[in-house]
Amino acid sequence: MEFELWQTGRIGKGIGSYSRWQPRMEFEYGVTDRFTASMYLNFNEVKSSGNSTPSKPLSLSTTSFEFRYRLTNPSEYFVDPALYFELSYGGDKIEYEPKILLTKRFDKFISVMNINSEIERNIAGDETESAFELTMGIAYELNKNFAVGLEFRNDRTYKDIYEKEENQASFVGPTISFQSDRFYLVINFLAQVGGSPATNNNLELVSHEKYEIRTILGIEL
Repeated sequence: MEFELWQTGRIGKGIGSYSRWQPRMEFEYGVTDRFTASMYLNFNEVKSSGNSTPSKPLSLSTTSFEFRYRLTNPSEYFVDPALYFELSYGGDKIEYEPKILLTKRFDKFISVMNINSEIERNIAGDETESAFELTMGIAYELNKNFAVGLEFRNDRTYKDIYEKEENQASFVGPTISFQSDRFYLVINFLAQVGGSPATNNNLELVSHEKYEIRTILGIEL
């Protein structure tokens, strides 16, 4: 059993002051050595002024259930693949999020690539949106407790179920992690380096933000 506390901040819209904070609490249980199941409580808060984005108080937005299955033993093949599925419900919306997780360790380096699809159904408005996300990263273990790395992420949103691309943005930034026998802490900072349709300095700032910062604290129970 493990508890994780996430905090994701999305900052900057190019006009006025804007920040969106998304705390997330996860309870994860290792069913077998390959299969894990989790439950998340997802919160959302928006602080905005001087632009057209309304502020929102901190509130519970959705509840999620996650299932992850590791297909092979570590280092059995060239990459270590895993399958991931997350289902979220928030009263007026439901989200489906399947992923393919690929990991490769060589010496003190760890590389990852996550291929993520997301479909969101707005029940009240009878609308459907979809997204595709590619995340890649590489980290170097300085010692058994500390690692530093670099992450890249490209996020694309679509009308209906991948009918028409509406916007996309790419982010790059560093990651620092600490791990002990009982807990771990990850800190990640990403800056948008380009997007379309561009609204400010080649950045897409309607559906995405300038910066993202994320912390993950994991505690073994």
